[in-house]
Amino acid sequence: MQAIQRTWSNSKVRVNGKTRQMQWRDMFDIAVKWRRIADPDQPVLWLDQMPARSLSRGFNNHINLIRGQIINIRYLAYFDKILNFIKDRILVYHGAYNPRGLLEVRQALENVDKVEDLLPIMKVIRNNKILTPRNSMIIDQDVCSDGVYLCYLRVGNMLFSVETQTTEERTQQYQSEIESIYKDLTAKGKALMLSTELGDADAVCNLILSLVYYFCNLMPLSRGSSVVAYSVVMGALMASGKEVIGRIPKGKLVDFEAMTTHSPDSFSKTAKNWMNLKSLPLWYQSLPSVAETFQTTRTMIEVLNTDSTSHCPKKS
Repeated sequence: MQAIQRTWSNSKVRVNGKTRQMQWRDMFDIAVKWRRIADPDQPVLWLDQMPARSLSRGFNNHINLIRGQIINIRYLAYFDKILNFIKDRILVYHGAYNPRGLLEVRQALENVDKVEDLLPIMKVIRNNKILTPRNSMIIDQDVCSDGVYLCYLRVGNMLFSVETQTTEERTQQYQSEIESIYKDLTAKGKALMLSTELGDADAVCNLILSLVYYFCNLMPLSRGSSVVAYSVVMGALMASGKEVIGRIPKGKLVDFEAMTTHSPDSFSKTAKNWMNLKSLPLWYQSLPSVAETFQTTRTMIEVLNTDSTSHCPKKS
């Protein structure tokens, strides 16, 4: 986090002996490199940098919520939210393609309390996939990129899952959005350093969270997108003079919160309630540089495996 904070504050990176302006991927890549060191057995790859042959076919991230009799309790807190979203999208579908049967479907949905109850209604949607659309925030308000697919398949052996399809077109749409947000964030971040207005700090915070919102929906990494995203949030907020005091509520997940929220504004409001932001203490500026303190892979692995319980407050 401090490495991200220091790098973004300077807005410059050194690559292959040359210094250039920092881009959004450079900021995320700092967290990616630390994630690789934290668990070398699990490769963390940028999906758009995979071989062209693999990229042309697309890469799907697949998360099973229910598979047969097995329920993934990690995502249990989101079942009701996802179910309600599916019900809303079914109404949109029937409103467009089956307006005469809309009233009947609406009445049937009132009796849906669990995923299994959707079976008779979902039969009319051939591929049993419901897309969560993501509207552009900056580039074009009318542009709508693919979000995630909420899949409900296999009547005999039920499979209820969340899937992202990382195609070249979808990746380009999201990266264009992220690049625009990052450009705005960099400009407002520099202005914040010369300002004491609370509104400026709040605008920077919203842009940081919006950046992460689209990153989570893109899911550009083979694994670890959530922890990388939240590390970037904390590091970028530190660069803007804020620190995260609060904790993520039990049962909540950063990536799923972004994927099941309809807009970056809604995601920002929720995340800020969790984080309980405070101004950085003055002594923070005297902390040594991460790069100077942990110069070797060994020291990086050691600090990642340090028990920090005694240094963390018991209550957020």
